[in-house]
Amino acid sequence: MANKLDKLNVFLANLAAMNIKVHNLHWNVVGPNFPVIHKMTEEIYKMFQCQFDEVAEMMKMQNKMPMGTMAQYLENTTVEEIEPREYAGYEVIDELASDCENIMAMAKDIRDEADKKDDFMVANLMEDYLACYAKHAWVIRAMQEEDAIEIEELDGDEEDNEDEE
Repeated sequence: MANKLDKLNVFLANLAAMNIKVHNLHWNVVGPNFPVIHKMTEEIYKMFQCQFDEVAEMMKMQNKMPMGTMAQYLENTTVEEIEPREYAGYEVIDELASDCENIMAMAKDIRDEADKKDDFMVANLMEDYLACYAKHAWVIRAMQEEDAIEIEELDGDEEDNEDEE
């Protein structure tokens, strides 16, 4: 990933991989928070689909060739794939939190490099994405707190039951 355009292609590959990963989580989330997480993951994968198209088109506007095959995306993504299985709400939130941090770091790196080169089209696009990712990160962090409280309450209930026996 020596230059901005290589980084943009890796970013494009990450958007493609995130689209699939978030679909996996969307389809397979289970538990009491299913409705909220199912809806949130749908919003997130739709966001990634839109960004995927925007990044590729921006590259074309700069006379650069975006990657265009699944093999290229899989070879270049930094997103860790997950197996299809049922995921508890807290597992989905933890996956999203980690991936959100990673994609934010990459967008910030691309933005900073583009800004230094006065490539305002790329810098502004990444700035917009960073604002969007920051909002999602906030929601995800808040949901992690909720799950932590629920887990602590469950652990506390188990301890109470052990004391009664």
